[in-house]
Amino acid sequence: MQIVRYSKEYTEQMLRVQSVYEKKHPLAERFTVEDLKNPLLNGRKNIFLAVDNGRVIGFARFLTRQNFSADHFHHVWLDIIVDEGVDSGLMSLLYETALPSIVDTTSNFFPAAGTKICVKIADSETEKKDFFSNRGFTHWIDFEYMERDLKREIISHPIPSGLTISELKPKKSPEILKYLLAEQCCFPDSPLEYKYLHYFFSRPEWKNEGLILASLDPKGKIAGSVMLYPDNTDNSKFHTEEIFVVERWRNKGLARALLAESLKLLKKTGKDRALLSVTSDRTSAKRMYEEAGFRFLYKREVLTLKI
Repeated sequence: MQIVRYSKEYTEQMLRVQSVYEKKHPLAERFTVEDLKNPLLNGRKNIFLAVDNGRVIGFARFLTRQNFSADHFHHVWLDIIVDEGVDSGLMSLLYETALPSIVDTTSNFFPAAGTKICVKIADSETEKKDFFSNRGFTHWIDFEYMERDLKREIISHPIPSGLTISELKPKKSPEILKYLLAEQCCFPDSPLEYKYLHYFFSRPEWKNEGLILASLDPKGKIAGSVMLYPDNTDNSKFHTEEIFVVERWRNKGLARALLAESLKLLKKTGKDRALLSVTSDRTSAKRMYEEAGFRFLYKREVLTLKI
């Protein structure tokens, strides 16, 4: 058995391991062939495969998200998956192989920010939780996933005076940068990167039906936004994500108004369910989503280790 970097010849086998794992842990993080194009995988250099006699029996992958503030961390999102019946020591081997690469990949990041390795774990993944806990990972936050039945009544909220609602579909650099400027101001702890957003806007589900419902101020700047795109496993479900309002327009009911308009738009186009995720530390946002009719589905715990 050997540990090798990803190569195209092993794609189907790697996805087979993923598929088997998903059947046992249906609420675990998903990984599809489309995700291989994610630029945060560093040209797929951030994937390591365990290969035994030409057969993939496990893999580790990590995504890197850089921050540019000393107040926040760089985040490295790591996952390790092994085939059923494989010796438990393989997880250790994959982890020990990935760790130096994680350190090397982040060594050129903004130096004033620290680095956290993060792992999302569903409730059923007890073996994975024990593995990382035994290596010093501790609980940080939970990602809570919520769903809204669009057949139920949707209560409207007024848009603050001076603002308008527009449907955006950024394609060119100026449009993407305009959106990023607003998004990064609202999520300084976990900002999106241009290269990731450019990739996301090229994904089939986004090209088909994705859009940004944005509120614009009199100068055409984004005051608030909701990103809408279909679920890649069920087109009747739509994600309502990246919900934000820039500081100047907060506490005026804009987030509630934008979310209500988004739900009405999805309902009008025949969608059945709206989905979103929220971290457990954003209590006011979670309360707003509950008031808008979203209900808790499940959570993924996030364990972290500072390096």
